[in-house]
Amino acid sequence: MIVNTLIEISPRDNNPRNSEGAFLRGKNGEILFAYSRYHGNGFDDGDACDISLIVSRDEGKTWGEEKLIAKADDFGVKNVMSVSALELRDGALAFYFLIKENDLTSTIGRAVSYDGATFKAERCVCRFPSGYYVINNDRISILSNGKIAAPAAFLPVSDMSYSSKTAHETLLLSDDGITFYKADFSFTTKDPINKDFGHQEPGILERENDIYMFSRTNYGCQYEAALSKDLTPIYEPRPSEFTSPPSPMQIKNVGGTVYAVYNPIPLYNGRKWSWADGAWGRTPIVIRKSTDGGYTFGKLNILDDDENHGYCYPALFPCNDGRMLISYCCGSAEDGYCLCRLCIREIYTETIE
Repeated sequence: MIVNTLIEISPRDNNPRNSEGAFLRGKNGEILFAYSRYHGNGFDDGDACDISLIVSRDEGKTWGEEKLIAKADDFGVKNVMSVSALELRDGALAFYFLIKENDLTSTIGRAVSYDGATFKAERCVCRFPSGYYVINNDRISILSNGKIAAPAAFLPVSDMSYSSKTAHETLLLSDDGITFYKADFSFTTKDPINKDFGHQEPGILERENDIYMFSRTNYGCQYEAALSKDLTPIYEPRPSEFTSPPSPMQIKNVGGTVYAVYNPIPLYNGRKWSWADGAWGRTPIVIRKSTDGGYTFGKLNILDDDENHGYCYPALFPCNDGRMLISYCCGSAEDGYCLCRLCIREIYTETIE
């Protein structure tokens, strides 16, 4: 497989972490990439973070200077992060993100543009139960019925003192791109021993006959579930074929082909890793291709495998020339940890086996 590095966004003074981005095609054909840009001295998930944008006018080969399109201060909070990107039905370009509220709950915001050049940061109307919601980058999508769907893991307010681990998953839906409400279903972990390690960082893929839902767990693999097109559960979460450490997977239809990107080696007994090494066991990272719309997947193609680095939170985007762009965190202990450095690579898709 042919993979080339196009840019790495490294931590530096007053910018200790760059992570979790998403791509969007601009009004004049350019490629927009927005991501979580931390400032100050802290790089943990709750530290000071804004949303930054870079632009490529040559299909990702080179990138311009960064600019902020949404500041946490715009919302009276310390942190906004975790970007997804959509072109809406009215032609607007929107980068969605989480707003970490001061009461430890979270809501949804967006930076929206109608001319492709200027962005307005605004709160979405969140008509879902109050709680701490986790929505990964590059996860919000538009379903075939026109609804916008944000797969979310959450803790209700009543459980927020119980654990820092999310134990439930659902979809947050929008009909107009600005107002979000909760779907009628939610999945909850049923493991009586590890009940504080439930479904984490879910994603969805709409397939021909169903909506496939997947989530990170602490059980050595991703869990999977399936919904009908009207969001009625077909089967509840169960172990999938995708072995994995506690690290997010992305499955996405990119230009008509479905790809899965994830870390395939779980934290098995005897595997050497530690939180202190900065990689967190999130290596290697691989990509697999599906030729049947996301029902089965081919061989593992390695994207990166340096044991000193961790690779996670991927985002994928099709170029106009047959290449695919992929971004993900690629940091090491020297950066702080794996989430602190962000890369964009190009993949020649015809070389994916």
